[in-house]
Amino acid sequence: MATVEQNRLAVFGFTKTIRHDTYDFISPKKVDFSGKSVFITGASKGVGRQTALSFAEAGCDKIAIGARSDLSSVVTEIKEAAKKAGHSKEPKVLSFKLDVTLEDDVKAAAETVSNEFGGKLDVLINNAGYLQEWLPVGEALTDDWWKHYEINVKGVFLCSRHFIPLLLESELKINVITSSIGAIGVMPGASAYQTSKFAVVRIAEFITQEYQDKGLICFTIHPGGVKTELAINMPEWMHKVLVDEPQMPADSTVWLTSERRPWLNGRFISTNWDMEELEAKKDEIVKGDLLKFRLTTEFQV
Repeated sequence: MATVEQNRLAVFGFTKTIRHDTYDFISPKKVDFSGKSVFITGASKGVGRQTALSFAEAGCDKIAIGARSDLSSVVTEIKEAAKKAGHSKEPKVLSFKLDVTLEDDVKAAAETVSNEFGGKLDVLINNAGYLQEWLPVGEALTDDWWKHYEINVKGVFLCSRHFIPLLLESELKINVITSSIGAIGVMPGASAYQTSKFAVVRIAEFITQEYQDKGLICFTIHPGGVKTELAINMPEWMHKVLVDEPQMPADSTVWLTSERRPWLNGRFISTNWDMEELEAKKDEIVKGDLLKFRLTTEFQV
């Protein structure tokens, strides 16, 4: 049987080329998001912030962002990114002081987005996340351990719950959930974070099963190892994996959502993979029902 480490290496090696920064194939300059809308949670910093800027660079007309911290500077940066990319039309930007664990916050944001974006939303990016100090189960602080599930799982549920009706009214109908390569790991001290990221992969499969007949596309992504405020809460010995630039997952997400790709439905995608090589494998992925978490057994006769 393959070890966890072997499985992890296999995931990283799904495409021959492994990326750590953005590249020409996924450049937002090659994508036309004009007339489209997106809502990004956890957008005040790190990968979420950069994702908002990448959508602006791609010409997205309507960009909504949410976070618990101040977003005023990000709003300005989004408009500047669109202008710098040569788009004459300034994007309409909505910002929300948002706690994804509070249903009233999420519901109010969805209602405002509906009112301001014409009753629909093309792309939802569930990026808000939480990672705190790694501790063994017998030493973990109960409230802190459970907070991972409140943000990483309940937050995904609430945003999907209230934005799916808007997605179904749109042209693209895409729900992206940020997971982690940690979802396939079993690392001492990381029981809260890694199991919560495992859980959202399965949630994406449920959403797919429940709404694919209505055209909804839902998949999870690993955003790479980016040195964000969240990521540096990992033990210091883990910081060696934080070698990726935020533009890589941000631009990959724009590319992945730039058109309808039903073959991604219910699957786990690493943004470290080369997207051109990934797309070339789509028939293989569908035929083998690959990139899903499954229990496998091996028997010897």
